Amino acid sequence: FDEKVQGLIPSLMTSTLNVFNRALEDLLPTPSKSHYLFNLRDIWKVFQGICSIKSKKVQEPLVAIRCFCHENLRVYGDRLINNEDRAWLRGKLDKSLIEDFKAQPKDVFAHERLIFGDFGDPSASESLYYEISDLGKMKTIMEGFLDDYNNMNPVTMPLVMFTDACEHVARVCRVLRQPSGNALLLGVGGSGRQSLSRLASFMSDLEV
Repeated sequence: FDEKVQGLIPSLMTSTLNVFNRALEDLLPTPSKSHYLFNLRDIWKVFQGICSIKSKKVQEPLVAIRCFCHENLRVYGDRLINNEDRAWLRGKLDKSLIEDFKAQPKDVFAHERLIFGDFGDPSASESLYYEISDLGKMKTIMEGFLDDYNNMNPVTMPLVMFTDACEHVARVCRVLRQPSGNALLLGVGGSGRQSLSRLASFMSDLEV
């Protein structure tokens, strides 16, 4: 990596520990939030995601900082059940950006959505984990994978890949690419949990 990216290591360590410690103190389990349980594995998961980026695709410090925010949003944010808790996490990330990275939140969260994945270039010989900022291209890629799935399986999935669905698939793909990755998908019947998981598995070259 470039020296500027390498120079982020102390800030990455400090900020990750700060977010984890604050989550332990503020995001306490209650009867409606019984899954608000955090341990050292969460720190490992954040760094696992950060360490997935490669210098071939990430050469700017800002992209590495975005990856830090993305991994925290996935590890902690995807468990939160209301806007108040999500705003709490965003506030902690904004504070870390200003105090530890000397970066402005508006620059880090400049795009409509913060998404990282390794499916951005299906024709590449090596799957690289990097920021996917072009949502239109992401949608087109996923629709291509969906067409391939439907052509290869007797039971087709007539899905409409709108932006939220694409983001959910990207989240599942992130979990599947990690060692011992696992996730609990919640939603009402017919919301697409099974279909999107099948698509994500197909994109990750895994069998269901």
